[in-house]
Amino acid sequence: MTVNMLSEMMSNVITEPQAKGSKKTWYEKYHGKHIHKTPYGTYTICKSINGKMKAFGTYKTFDEACRIRDCLIDRNWKPLPKTDEDYQKEYYKNIGKSGERYKVRWIDGYAGTVDTIEEALYYRDIVAEHRGQCGRPDEFDLITDNPYMEGLKYPIPERLIITPKESDYGKGHIIEKGPQSYHVHHGSKKNGLKSYVCACRTYEQAYYVKQEMNKCGWNKDELPRILEEYPIWYTWLMKFWQYVAPREDGKGWNVVLTPRNNPNGHLEKLFFTKVEDALYERDLLLKYDFDEFEMIEAADENNPYYDMEIPPYPQRKIRRIVDREPRTELFNKLFDLICHEGYYNQEQYCEMAGVSTVTLRNILRKEYDTNWSEFYNICINGDNPNDVLEQKPLIYNPNLEYIPPYRKNYVQVNNTNKRKSCYTVVYKGKYYGAYPTRALANKISNDLQKCGWDKSQLKDIQAKHGHKSIVNSKRWIYETTYTSRKTGETRVLSYHIRKKDKNRKIHNYGSYKDYEVAKRVRDLLIEHNWSKRELGNIIQQVKEEFGREEI
Repeated sequence: MTVNMLSEMMSNVITEPQAKGSKKTWYEKYHGKHIHKTPYGTYTICKSINGKMKAFGTYKTFDEACRIRDCLIDRNWKPLPKTDEDYQKEYYKNIGKSGERYKVRWIDGYAGTVDTIEEALYYRDIVAEHRGQCGRPDEFDLITDNPYMEGLKYPIPERLIITPKESDYGKGHIIEKGPQSYHVHHGSKKNGLKSYVCACRTYEQAYYVKQEMNKCGWNKDELPRILEEYPIWYTWLMKFWQYVAPREDGKGWNVVLTPRNNPNGHLEKLFFTKVEDALYERDLLLKYDFDEFEMIEAADENNPYYDMEIPPYPQRKIRRIVDREPRTELFNKLFDLICHEGYYNQEQYCEMAGVSTVTLRNILRKEYDTNWSEFYNICINGDNPNDVLEQKPLIYNPNLEYIPPYRKNYVQVNNTNKRKSCYTVVYKGKYYGAYPTRALANKISNDLQKCGWDKSQLKDIQAKHGHKSIVNSKRWIYETTYTSRKTGETRVLSYHIRKKDKNRKIHNYGSYKDYEVAKRVRDLLIEHNWSKRELGNIIQQVKEEFGREEI
């Protein structure tokens, strides 16, 4: 009885070896001999020949591996003749698909990515010739002397066939090349034709081009007209007002930090009554990566927005199109819950759907320009929100004449102050103290406006809100010392009061022998807003307080 006959007789009895640890019959042991299961669920045939382990291929199923193993035994373990499929695998060896391009691999790993299968084959040969010690694909001319351009010997395997991405928004895709460079592509290189269409400065413009090119069948002759018609002014406007929006009550401006860019991981709004301060604070946050501690310690700079004409705020933003599959699944889940799970509030529906309310509100506002109430009403009416919301227009023509009401703000951020009190109140060049929070500074500012900025009432207003001004005892007071050459002893001769103005010019306010006297003069100068005209009266007042004729 031959091995093949025995295999046919027992094929209906067992198709795969039993679990490890159980007793096996002679046939069961033989049936799985030379066959090893890999961690990927496939089966490899191995045989020790002349003291060396040799592999004879990997197969998807155990039955197929047994059939090939039996054929190899009949051939005394001589390799099987290659089939057309084997030749095709060797022809396209070390080539994979990466999105809409082709990736070339080598023993050590990734070698490079190219646009066409012909370039991938040619570059693969170059890498093999140099044993992986060669440059990237951009360093070679992969078209001029490419033998694969004349035709492929074997058809491209199904796993390597690339088709242009297609979604509800048409074919084509966008590749981000840099912060101000978005490339629009359509398909892949074929017959020497490139997939690259054009480059845009913003994602919104790139998506607009892709959308319009779908309408005209990707006719590149229409590209100049599409680029000319794009509202570039509106895109610049979006960048100008990034993270800044007017309050719903019209009484100020918010710098909105989403959970993605807020270090605390939650939605946060910083309130400003003046648009110039909101824009300047936004710039500092972006410059220092939303780190408020670095922002406070940064060098003091003049706010450039006070010297420019602020453009109008747009009523809505262009929606950025992202992968819709997670949104579609989420909306379908919420639609089923609202229609079949009774009446709950927004937080309860979001908890059942496994999403936070902040995330859902951001999706509805940013991508669909709607809110929860409208979304809920759509579901209650029995309409799928995916179908209704996707019909909204993507490009909106804003009312560029709209300008929110102008309101004054007297609270400023003191970036040079490394202490906790970084919010100062200033009115017409006069200083009204520094405060640890913007909310407290706003309360002090509002009360000062009611009393006509009377500085004599500042201490009462601060006491009303439970705040007391803290003056650095060493600030603006400098020692003049003398060191003896004989003894090496250092003693203080006098104490000078000096302060820089806004133009960085140093002003001297006298020299005093006693430190406590210098401190008192300094405190009185602060109360009189560092007016040199009041210095004489201040010195006379200090003399009377300390009972001295000379200070």
